[in-house]
Amino acid sequence: MKGEEAVSNVTLPYTRAADLPLFERPPVREVSMSVLFPTIRLKAIQLGPLHQALANEYPIVEEHPPSPLQVEDFGPSPRAGVQFQLLDRPPFPLAVFLKDDRCSLIQIQDNRFGCAWRQSNDAAVYPRYESLREEYHDKLTRFSEFVEQIGHGDIGVSQAEISYVNELFIANETRPDVLAGRVPSFDGPDSNVRPNEPSSVATTQHFTYRTADGVGYARLHILTEPIVIDSEERIRLTLVYRGEPVENHKGDTPEARVMRFFDEGHDLIVRAFAANTTAAAQEAWGRIQ
Repeated sequence: MKGEEAVSNVTLPYTRAADLPLFERPPVREVSMSVLFPTIRLKAIQLGPLHQALANEYPIVEEHPPSPLQVEDFGPSPRAGVQFQLLDRPPFPLAVFLKDDRCSLIQIQDNRFGCAWRQSNDAAVYPRYESLREEYHDKLTRFSEFVEQIGHGDIGVSQAEISYVNELFIANETRPDVLAGRVPSFDGPDSNVRPNEPSSVATTQHFTYRTADGVGYARLHILTEPIVIDSEERIRLTLVYRGEPVENHKGDTPEARVMRFFDEGHDLIVRAFAANTTAAAQEAWGRIQ
């Protein structure tokens, strides 16, 4: 989507691709879906009526410092470095509405709206993309209506993002990520001093997706990094699909572009997850197809 588009209230169905990998016990720890839009001059107190409307589902309210935006630049000469902005008012906080289990949450800034799920306790079970998608569509529609009601008109979506964070366990020193086995080893003259197998591997991959005219509109970022939780070594695999929703079908509504962007991102993320993990690990996660 070039420029700014509004979001309408239309139900958009989702059909899972028949060949998309599916897991009974995926190691998903966090999922987030969000849209970015030009800054709206909001005051925190204005969110009161919105929270009242959602209080039965999201009774807990928190405020945090605003989160910096990450934006994909597809111009011919992407700008690098730190950018400064002069503000004529205090920054709007990041408002977070949470359900009682603290797994599901809504995040609102004056330039971003997002919904997320996180495994806040061991009993929490990943609710599947279809369920998260439906929840996001409903809450984005309600937020859009709220913005109109307080006199700001339609929100103009400029970029969208869907991300998955997975935590992969290392069983019996067997790594579940395939890239570790593809990293060149270091063959030193003395293997006792210079081991030829790395003790940890972090990798980063970036893929740019383009329209039929060759114009970039989205990127898939794949980050693999070792972490330690409770003295246990794990691998965090983060996949982020971010960019500008484009018109794929003639007459697409802005909302259709956003939801189709999420669907496309989810599809690519799942396939990338399968391509970057081993068959043995996928069997342990209960891969169905």
